[in-house]
Amino acid sequence: MSSERETTRESSAELMDFIHRFLDRHEAAVEERDSGLDVLMPERLLERLGTHDFIRLETGPSPSAIFRPDAPPRQTFSIAYGAEFLERVLRLACEELPMLSCQLDFHYLKSQGFDAMIQECFQFKGGLGRVDQWAKIITHYMVLTCRYRAQSDEQKEGLCELAFHLETGAQVPDLTSGLETALRRFDQSVSGLKGLSDQLRKVLGGIKKAVSGVVLRETAAFQDSMNRKFRRDVLNLEEYYQSLEQEMRQSLDRSGLSDQLVQDRRTKIALIPEELARKKYDLFKKYSIRISIVPCAVLLVSTPAVKVLLRVAIGKKQKAISAFYNPATKTMDPLVCEGCQGSATRMGFCDQTHLLCLDCAARCPVCRQD
Repeated sequence: MSSERETTRESSAELMDFIHRFLDRHEAAVEERDSGLDVLMPERLLERLGTHDFIRLETGPSPSAIFRPDAPPRQTFSIAYGAEFLERVLRLACEELPMLSCQLDFHYLKSQGFDAMIQECFQFKGGLGRVDQWAKIITHYMVLTCRYRAQSDEQKEGLCELAFHLETGAQVPDLTSGLETALRRFDQSVSGLKGLSDQLRKVLGGIKKAVSGVVLRETAAFQDSMNRKFRRDVLNLEEYYQSLEQEMRQSLDRSGLSDQLVQDRRTKIALIPEELARKKYDLFKKYSIRISIVPCAVLLVSTPAVKVLLRVAIGKKQKAISAFYNPATKTMDPLVCEGCQGSATRMGFCDQTHLLCLDCAARCPVCRQD
């Protein structure tokens, strides 16, 4: 019995902690009491949870509403497992994107050798980059976990993780593996996101393209399989209709066929290409791949880093570029193309010295917009 009571107390504390964090996240005013929580609900939650402005939350069985002459009227809800109010909160919480913040700590941060690292990590076509100055800073990254589903005649599902530097928008491919070996301190509060709203908006513009690229690589084998099946079925279909047409043409040479029967068969032969095209289109729809991508978690990472200011000589011109040494990956983050906002380490320049990936360098998208 003692063990059961202990388990019940732990479950109640866990539920109360979850509810408290949920209400804090939605900016409700919460006051802890011995038997539960007194909550002044924000307006946007009233309709979605079906409550009054002032409510009491308890972990016991669902009580009736309590009214006191010396206090504002309040509803009392149970947040025990299976309670109606808890189910409403869970449905609302599952609609939101879970967020967590993380602080990285490093006993040592690189302070020399950046010239050699720049030469190793970056290639500037038509330019020569050198370190002008550097400084230790605190910077922020976002790790986005997405669930994808590729549907065709078969289905493939999976998760993918992408990391982005919030200051530049660069995609950092090795950050998630680097996090596993770093000293981390997690925080369930994401209040730091408010101060990074502008940087988040900057990153969100390039996320769709980056996620699509990753998912296409993750599903490459699945796409190849569907394409092989499509080609196989189209070949079988063409062979079938070719044999059918040949057989029907040979039947026209038989003696004793009436003129009407010959005309009917010739009409059917003439319709074979149209029917074959329709069957091919049905196969195309069958094996077409539809990909859906849904974000399912966000991790905000704060970490010490080194900001390196590069001075790149492009003929007689010069361009200042900021690069970042990431201690979690132990290398430089990729640079960001000013044309397509994609991440790259091999860069070029247009006549106006816009920093461009090699795909954009041939025809600068920035200059075309000016």
